[in-house]
Amino acid sequence: MSAALIQSGAAKVYTLGRRLDVLQEAASKVGGPITPIECDVTDQASVAAAVAQVERETGYIDLLINNAGVLGPDHKPANQAGSIEELQSVLLGGYEKWAPTFAVNSTAVAGVAAAFLVLLDKGNKRRGWKVDGTKNVQSIDETVTKNGVEEDDKRSSQIITVASIAGFNRFVTAGLAYGASKAAAIHLGKSLANLLAPWGIRSNVINPGVYPSDMTAGSKEAYDTKEIPAGRKGEYQDIAGAILYLSGKAGAYVNGNVLITDGGRLSVMPAMY
Repeated sequence: MSAALIQSGAAKVYTLGRRLDVLQEAASKVGGPITPIECDVTDQASVAAAVAQVERETGYIDLLINNAGVLGPDHKPANQAGSIEELQSVLLGGYEKWAPTFAVNSTAVAGVAAAFLVLLDKGNKRRGWKVDGTKNVQSIDETVTKNGVEEDDKRSSQIITVASIAGFNRFVTAGLAYGASKAAAIHLGKSLANLLAPWGIRSNVINPGVYPSDMTAGSKEAYDTKEIPAGRKGEYQDIAGAILYLSGKAGAYVNGNVLITDGGRLSVMPAMY
């Protein structure tokens, strides 16, 4: 996503994560104006320090992407349980890991979004939006031509939450905690769209299916079309297209939306969305 944004003209991209060395390696591969910041999204002080750095260096943001995620306890064996006792044992396993899973996958969605609200608001004001929170948001005015913003650019600040199709899938592909936390993230993204509407800040959700990552490193290299109609994992251009649509001019009229990019996986799973 960072590469796609930079290659499409983003003035600056900040990447936040707990592993600074991983962020720095990614930044060196991507190139361009990308700044890594070591940050734990479950730690309010750590997030506040990141916000302070961005404010000090840039003063505003146009887009916030909530993309942190962890798997949590594994409940896949529940699908093959041969007795009620075995099922019980699987479901009780890793019970203590539920809270950390929710802390990263859902609680942090609300916490990080809240921490960056002032900078998102400043991004709107820079673009000329007149926002006062009275549910009477006025359109961009002539000030847009004074701050390096194109006159026909009608985009407002936006939060994009990367959740997962696990939030819709009834089949346990990872863990109950993971699916439930991603369902919570989806709902938070929708709630933020409603809550922030008076302030002219949009909120949308991207739900990826299987994409190459550290999290999916152990999954199959190839998928049958009965599992994923596209017959493959997602690729760079698939997620790049999703993020560029929502963040670009083409997506300026999109708010409160849930975008699924899974090659059709949910279509062949017991799911509801």
